[in-house]
Amino acid sequence: MASFEKFHPVLTAHYTLDWLTQTPVKHVDELLSKPYFSTVAAEKMPAEILETVRDINHIMQKVMNGHELTWGVTDSATGDFKGIITISGFESNQTTGSLDFTLPQENIGSFSEVIDRAVKFAADHFNFSKLAVRLPQPSTAIAKILEDTRFQQVNATTFEVQLIPD
Repeated sequence: MASFEKFHPVLTAHYTLDWLTQTPVKHVDELLSKPYFSTVAAEKMPAEILETVRDINHIMQKVMNGHELTWGVTDSATGDFKGIITISGFESNQTTGSLDFTLPQENIGSFSEVIDRAVKFAADHFNFSKLAVRLPQPSTAIAKILEDTRFQQVNATTFEVQLIPD
């Protein structure tokens, strides 16, 4: 696997996906202090700042070791931190990768742009035939976003999308 070092920042029309270390720790803590949605495998970050720093460093070690790609998502116009998104599944030569995220419950509809970009990024750069999202419980709000980005519902908590490189 080639180094993930060059895979940042990644841009959408309205968002910047960059290493989580580029986000001030207090902004990560603020996200986690509000109601948020998270997938099953998304990192569960603690609310105490020193533990959050440690966990961000742990995440970045996984990125630098080629085990996952995790980005902090910011609004490109305002610089506001909007969430965390991860692509993983590299270490075992799987044909299905995982897409995980943590995002605030407010204004989640705009996150479809970020999910769509992550799907296209995975299709263009990796050998996965599909990406899967696994939710801890059914969510009609997340289901709508995933369906808007071409994911098909496999069961109440699992969604998959076929990857077709451009």
